[in-house]
Amino acid sequence: MKKILHFLIWSIIISNSFAQMKKGIGLTTGTQGSGVHFIGSWQFQKNLFYGFEARYFDIKNETEIPVYNQYTGQYINVGDKALVLFPFYATVKWLPFEGKIANNFSPFVQLKGGPLLAIDGNEEYRRFNNRWRKAPTFTSYGAQIVIGVSFLQMGGSSISPSIGFEFLPMGQTVDDKKQYDGTTINITWTFSNSRR
Repeated sequence: MKKILHFLIWSIIISNSFAQMKKGIGLTTGTQGSGVHFIGSWQFQKNLFYGFEARYFDIKNETEIPVYNQYTGQYINVGDKALVLFPFYATVKWLPFEGKIANNFSPFVQLKGGPLLAIDGNEEYRRFNNRWRKAPTFTSYGAQIVIGVSFLQMGGSSISPSIGFEFLPMGQTVDDKKQYDGTTINITWTFSNSRR
């Protein structure tokens, strides 16, 4: 009976916190590559939010170019890197002018940090299975500092463009580099909480 009671209490706490969580999706591009990210955030104070971000980040090579193959009629990338990063960040967002600007936008500063997983595929192969089968993985830590603006929409959703700098040290040489730091531009669509 005690186990059932503990299970019910934790289920209520977890479901309540997920019900209050704002979820979002976005695009990231920068000097090292591009990708998509997923976010979740909770309001801690009127001008302070905390949450998480999970991202898929495809690293590009500076010498990568698309080449047209006249025999197949398709474009292929030459000189590309088969390297993808999966950062999992804890986030803190501060809105310094919340309630002071009488409009539908809120400037913010955001800090992100946490572990990341790097998967280094074999660039010699074009087929997906050959490229990513038995690909070595690496773990490290990353961080990002961001400034941006949230444009509030009807119903509680928002669009947030931002620019920042990301620190991605690998701790060892991965595809000829020890770090993949660089400027990033993010656009995030945050959905309103459902009240049904």
